[in-house]
Amino acid sequence: MFASAAETGVVDVGSGGTSNAGSGGSSSSGGGNASGSIELLCPPSGSSSISASFSSNSGTSSQTHSTAISSATDHSNNNNNSNNGHNNHNPSLQLNGNASSNTRQHSSASSNSSSNSSNNISPPISNSNNNHSSSNIISGFCSTIWRSATFGSATPVINPLPGVHINPKSMESSSDSCSLSSSITPEVCLADQQRITSTQDQQEDQSQTFLGATELDDELIKQLPKEVLLRVFSYLDVVSLCRCAQVCKYWNVLALDGSSWQKINLFDFQRDIEGPVIENISQRCRGFLKSLSLRGCQSVGDQSVRTLANHCHNIEHLDLSECKKITDISTQSISRYCSKLTAINLDSCSNITDNSLKYLSDGCPNLMEINVSWCHLISENGVEALARGCVKLRKFSSKGCKQINDNAIMCLAKYCPDLMVLNLHSCETISDSSIRQLAANCHKLQKLCVSKCADLTDLTLLSLSQHNHLLNTLEVSGCRNFTDIGFQALGRNCKYLERMDLEECSQITDLTLAHLATGCPSLEKLTLSHCELITDDGIRHLTTGSCAAEILSVLELDNCPLITDRTLEHLVSCHNLQRIELFDCQLITRTAIRKLKNHLPNIKVHAYFAPGTPPAVTSGHRPRYCRCCEIL
Repeated sequence: MFASAAETGVVDVGSGGTSNAGSGGSSSSGGGNASGSIELLCPPSGSSSISASFSSNSGTSSQTHSTAISSATDHSNNNNNSNNGHNNHNPSLQLNGNASSNTRQHSSASSNSSSNSSNNISPPISNSNNNHSSSNIISGFCSTIWRSATFGSATPVINPLPGVHINPKSMESSSDSCSLSSSITPEVCLADQQRITSTQDQQEDQSQTFLGATELDDELIKQLPKEVLLRVFSYLDVVSLCRCAQVCKYWNVLALDGSSWQKINLFDFQRDIEGPVIENISQRCRGFLKSLSLRGCQSVGDQSVRTLANHCHNIEHLDLSECKKITDISTQSISRYCSKLTAINLDSCSNITDNSLKYLSDGCPNLMEINVSWCHLISENGVEALARGCVKLRKFSSKGCKQINDNAIMCLAKYCPDLMVLNLHSCETISDSSIRQLAANCHKLQKLCVSKCADLTDLTLLSLSQHNHLLNTLEVSGCRNFTDIGFQALGRNCKYLERMDLEECSQITDLTLAHLATGCPSLEKLTLSHCELITDDGIRHLTTGSCAAEILSVLELDNCPLITDRTLEHLVSCHNLQRIELFDCQLITRTAIRKLKNHLPNIKVHAYFAPGTPPAVTSGHRPRYCRCCEIL
C-alpha cells in the first residue's frame, strides 16, 4: 500500500495547477520552480524506501516536492523561500525515525530560466544513534528471513508501480540518462535531459526493492554471531532451508550446516526422493542428524540406508515405513553403527524377517519403540530375540503379523516389564494365557489393542482390571466372547479409561454402559458399532454418568438396530459431543437429527437414509419393447 500525503507529509504535485500538503508548504501559479518524485514505500519494519525526485529552480529559491504515486509539474512563487526546509522533508528517507537533511541537485542550462530542471536521487541514510543498533539488526534479519522463506530470495526485484517504468539497464550502467519514465505524464520523463553524476547513489537505489531489502540489512545481519544465525535456521523446515540456501554464499553455508538438519521429514517428497538424495543428506548431516522420516519413499534401498548408518551414528528416530525395497541388510547396517537408536518404524516392509529383529537386539540395546506391522515374515523367534536384547522396550506393534503367537507375547512380558503400548491387531492365535501373563508382569501398560483376536474371553478383561489400573486405551473390536462381566470389572478398577473400541462385541448389553458411565469418568471416545443389544436405556445410563456432560466427544452407534430417536434426546446433555455415527440405524429419523443439531450446533452427525421407493408409473402407455429391442 502507498501512504497518502496527509499521513506522510509528502507534497502531491499536480500538473499545471496548485497543491499543498504538509506543514508550512504553499504554492501558487506563476513562474517559479517545479518538482516531483516517485516513491516506493516498503512494508517491513526496519527498512527504508527508495525515492527518485526531480526539481526545477528559479533564481535563488530551491524547493523540492515529492508525491507517492504520480509526478507532474507545478509552479510556485518566489515568496516560499522561507519554507524550503519544511517542504524538503521526505519521510520516505527515514530509517528508524531519522530523516535525511541533504539532497543532491544537478541542473542543466537552457534558453528559458523557467525551464531549468534538475534530477535529485536520495539514497537511504542509516541511523547513527547507537541505542537503535540492536533493533535494526533484529528487524532487518527477521524481515530477510521472512522474504527468503516466502519468496525463495532475500531481494525479489519487481516494479510495484504499474504506471512507471524502471529501466534496469540505465540503473546498472553509468550512463547519464534518466531511468524513470511515466506513461501518464510525459513531462515527468527527463531521459536524455538530466545528468547523473553519482554512481554510488545509483548502486544504492538498485539494491533497494519493494520489500525494503538493502545492503544495509546484509551488513546488520553479518554483525550477528554465527551461533545465533544457526539457532534461527534450526527452526526452519526443509523447504525454507533450501530457499535460504539460495540467497547468498554466506546463507548457503549456514542453511546447509549439519546443525540445522537434526530432524528431517521427507514424507511430502516421497515420490521424488531417491537413493542419491539420502546419501547426500547423510554425508552433510553426519553426527547432527537425530531424526529421519523416509515414510513412503519406495525408491530408497539398502545402499542408501547403509550410507546413512555409516555417517549418522547419533540417529535416534528412524522411520522406514512403506520402504518396500529395504531388506535385512539395512537393519544389519543400522545395528552395527547406530547404537543410540531408540525408535524404528518398519511398518509394511514386507522383506523384513526375524534376522532384522536379531540384528537390532544385538546392536541397539537402547531401543524403546519398534513397529513391524504387516511384516508377514516376522515370527515368535524374532520377537523372542528382540525381547532378550532390548529390555527397555516401551512400545511394540505387530499389527497383521499372523505368525506371532502366545510364546512371543510371553517373551515380551518376561523380558520387557516396562512395556506401555502393545498392538496385536489381527494376531489371531493369541489366547487368554499370554495376555494374562502380560497383564501380571507389565503394570505400566496404558494402551492395548487385541482387535480381531477372536479367541480371547472375559478372563483377559478380568486380568487387565486386576493388574493394569493405568490403562487408558482399550481396543477389542471383533472379540465376540467378551460379555458384561468383563467390562463390569474394567469399569470398577480402570478409572483412567479414555478410549474404548467395542465394535462387534455382540454379547454386551446396556449393563456394560451403566458400569462404564459410573466407573470411567474420563471416557472420551466410545465405539459401539454392531452391538445389536444396545438400546436407548443404555445410552440414557451413559449420558447420566460423570463423563458424558463435559468429556464424551465421539460416539459411534453404527448398525445398532434398537437405537431410536430417544437416544438423540438423551444426548442433548452431552455438551462436548462433537461427532456421532448413526449409519444403518433404521429407527433414527431426520427430525430427531435436526433437533439434536439445534441443541448442539457444532456436532457432526454421520447418518445414511435409504432412498425411498419411487412411485409406480401409472400414466402413459408402457412400450412393449425398449428402444434397443426395437432397433434390433
